[in-house]
Amino acid sequence: MPARQSEQTVPKVYLIDDDPVITFLLVDLVESVNLPYVVFDNAISFLQQDLSALAGCIVTDVRMPGMSGIELQDELRRGEIDLPIIFISSYAEVPSVVRAMRGGALDFFQKPFSTQRLLDRIQDGLRIDRARTEIQARSREIGERMALLTPREREVLEGVFEGKLTKVIAHELGISQRTAETYRHLIMQKLQAGSIAELVRLTMEFMPGKT
Repeated sequence: MPARQSEQTVPKVYLIDDDPVITFLLVDLVESVNLPYVVFDNAISFLQQDLSALAGCIVTDVRMPGMSGIELQDELRRGEIDLPIIFISSYAEVPSVVRAMRGGALDFFQKPFSTQRLLDRIQDGLRIDRARTEIQARSREIGERMALLTPREREVLEGVFEGKLTKVIAHELGISQRTAETYRHLIMQKLQAGSIAELVRLTMEFMPGKT
């Protein structure tokens, strides 16, 4: 997924609907709790912005001219843009609801809908996106630390991760135990790990396939 500039981007609620009455209702709803928002009257105009810099939650109608909400969801998924998305529609046909939910939608509301329930789900969407952004930022930070390691340090780290004693790592790499200990110390400094347990946890976070 493209990097999200979370530290520079204010999370917003992206309201996409071609019905001015519904748009007015949605704007009034998010303004009632002081949520930043942006309005679009069609999905195509929404896609014309820099999607990689977006943070927040999408609320979109299903039936719109040019591109439907479901087609918008498909396009976002192809672009690996995983903002939480909430659908609203006057026509909640079963196929559309199923396709939206299987595509990863947070929820699907049929008009007329409970404004409080919709607002609750918008808040859920913002929390989900915030948590996801924090995880991505954490992953990038660990990746930057890992990039500081030399090839030899990575070999020592691999040995530590596998639970090998320092003398065993040293023997396998053909270095002295003192040198292996020095490498381990440098690794912990570069990864900002205060203990072996934290070193292992950081490695698992960076390489989640390892157990």
